[in-house]
Amino acid sequence: MFAFTVLAVCVTACLGAVPIPFIQDYDERIVGGLPANITNFPYQVAMELHLPFFDGLNCGGSIISADWVVLAAHCVKGSIPSEVTIRAGTSFVGTGGSVHSVSEIISHPDYKDKDYDIALIKVLEPFIFSESIQKIPLTSQTPPAGTSVVVSGWGTLSSDGPWPSQLQQVEINIVDFDDCTKIYEPIHVITPRMICAGVPEGGKDSCEGDSGGPVVSEGKLVGIVSWAYGCAARGYPGVNADVAVLRSWIESHTGVLN
Repeated sequence: MFAFTVLAVCVTACLGAVPIPFIQDYDERIVGGLPANITNFPYQVAMELHLPFFDGLNCGGSIISADWVVLAAHCVKGSIPSEVTIRAGTSFVGTGGSVHSVSEIISHPDYKDKDYDIALIKVLEPFIFSESIQKIPLTSQTPPAGTSVVVSGWGTLSSDGPWPSQLQQVEINIVDFDDCTKIYEPIHVITPRMICAGVPEGGKDSCEGDSGGPVVSEGKLVGIVSWAYGCAARGYPGVNADVAVLRSWIESHTGVLN
């Protein structure tokens, strides 16, 4: 998978030589979910990368206007518009829907080490809205802990597992910011630009190929899939970019005020 980094960490002082599982950085996939139809997730798009050594699905993304897609900054790191297309309006990987060339890629200038993990893509040919292609409004408030959210994407179905041909969805819950900070303290800082979501027992999460994709509550985009500790690991929620906190940056570059 292009543009992913896996860090293996062992904190001997804290855990007595017990190895910490992989941080699947930029390696987000739907685990424990169900097949989905694009008409129920018409804002979902696939970012396809076209390089000599890689061609195909790289990340997910969300339509926020007829011209703009929002996704994770790590998805587009090092990419130029001519290497990227956006596929919209299909439930299946690499087929159907409409394919859009890209005119502009904007990453947050403060993106570094998983923080400010947000980027914008402007398509050359505007989206034509239909039953299977629609924009999603941006939230203006970070949802409280316990809020149910839905994550969707075409990522693998388990760690190092098979890739689905059909879009997948999974329902999880927002995790308290302070609790998430404590969970990840030995591994990575949870910043105010991040929002965590998962289930305590694990087994449901996003993983490889889902990065950049939507985290949605009550019909609004609340998060952007970013990174995780393991893959649907028990006790370790997924970490996403917080759309409410980063909304003003989105608005300043796109003019989207929904």
